[in-house]
Amino acid sequence: MIKQDIDATPGAKLLRLFQKLMLDGRRHFQQDLAEELNCSAQTVMRLIAEIEGVIGASLETGLDRHRRWYQIKAISRNRLGLEFEELRYLSICRDLATPYLPEQVVKRVDESIFNFSMLMADQAFAEREKVQKRQFAFFSKGRIDYSPYFEQIELLIQAMEEKRICLVRYKAAGKSQAKEHRFAVSRIISMNNALYALGAGVTEDFKKLRHLTSLAVHRIREVILTDKPVLFDIPENDPGMFGLPWHEPRTFRIRFKPGKAADYVRERIWADQQKLEEMNDGGVLLELTTRSEPEITAWVRSFGEDAELLFDAAKNDGDIHVRR
Repeated sequence: MIKQDIDATPGAKLLRLFQKLMLDGRRHFQQDLAEELNCSAQTVMRLIAEIEGVIGASLETGLDRHRRWYQIKAISRNRLGLEFEELRYLSICRDLATPYLPEQVVKRVDESIFNFSMLMADQAFAEREKVQKRQFAFFSKGRIDYSPYFEQIELLIQAMEEKRICLVRYKAAGKSQAKEHRFAVSRIISMNNALYALGAGVTEDFKKLRHLTSLAVHRIREVILTDKPVLFDIPENDPGMFGLPWHEPRTFRIRFKPGKAADYVRERIWADQQKLEEMNDGGVLLELTTRSEPEITAWVRSFGEDAELLFDAAKNDGDIHVRR
């Protein structure tokens, strides 16, 4: 039998066939492959057998109106280390994080996800409209637009990565003038629809920790990086604890009356160190550990008459006393 393409080696045809099957992940008919590779149908069958010997069940085949087709599925088709489902999860994370990200960052993330999908050559996902369509949405009240604070966030991240102290001009709530702080940032967190920089105030000589503190990112007017390194360890803030750190950990009890408030509380995790006790009347007693009494007090007040904040459990030897 005379070869239809005398210039192509069997190895070259094998690589071309594997590349075509791998890149788009759709069905390819045997006769179409033969015409594209400029070879016989028998040659396509032989090459397919070699590919199947390597990737096994990832190569699928079947008949459609008596026409034989081949398809590669469930195989990593890229050099990025990403699978299709992982890219979908990244898109979900993008959707959930969007309310907390500056507009500039959201656009960069959108472009990155789109570029990843193109590099993966998954045609079902590499359509800009589908990639950028929000499948999850975050409904929030009192959302903060962080686009004007993009530069401050970038500098705070740089300070964390390089372990450098920065000077922060900060306008606290209720104050008319911004005040400068020597600040060592350890982490940026999201809480109650806002971003906070957690870290420590620093002594005037930039050498010692003065006190732990947190700064609301939207109240930061300017961040200046210094050449002063962070020479001390900043105690790690536990993200599983209720609220921002204000004092040493303390345990509180809150009683919730039967009804919507009790249902709302029992459906959620409020702290890693918490206990829920069902009351005989259908209410619930929540015991949790926090370093933020001001926040827990405000949180309990938001429930009105449906919640009662109890004294520090440790100080009262387990007795329940309602805080008036």
